[in-house]
Amino acid sequence: MARVRMTVDKPRITAKIAGRPLHPLLRPFAIGYFLAVCICDLVYAQSNVFVRDSATEFASITEWLLVTGLIMAGLAALVALIDLLGERRFRGLPDAWMYALGGALVVVLELYNLGIRFSAGAEAITPTGLFLSLATIAVLLATPSQAWARMYR
Repeated sequence: MARVRMTVDKPRITAKIAGRPLHPLLRPFAIGYFLAVCICDLVYAQSNVFVRDSATEFASITEWLLVTGLIMAGLAALVALIDLLGERRFRGLPDAWMYALGGALVVVLELYNLGIRFSAGAEAITPTGLFLSLATIAVLLATPSQAWARMYR
């Protein structure tokens, strides 16, 4: 029995530097920063009350990580938008819109997380900040990023 091989014409990447697509270079930084926030929140949540009172730097560390992660997510979103609008075949991919909505939800969650940390400081880390960080990681795991990343190979 002969196997029929179907070739799928990949969309052309429009946002490149030196022939390399930019989006897969930027997105891991945002994910790493958001993951670092979640890890810091988990460490802070597990510390006892006496350590928490003297560990106000956790609040400033996570604020810096959130700001940097949001900047990188914004850059990655801009590059992904350039690819999405620059090539019609990207818009036809079934996972593209789910991926975009997942990325937008991550940014909204982390903007809210940053806002409560700016207003309440270290007190915002537990439980609200930790919940928002865990929700962000869950959304990142749920979005179809592997299928999207294959388009850049």
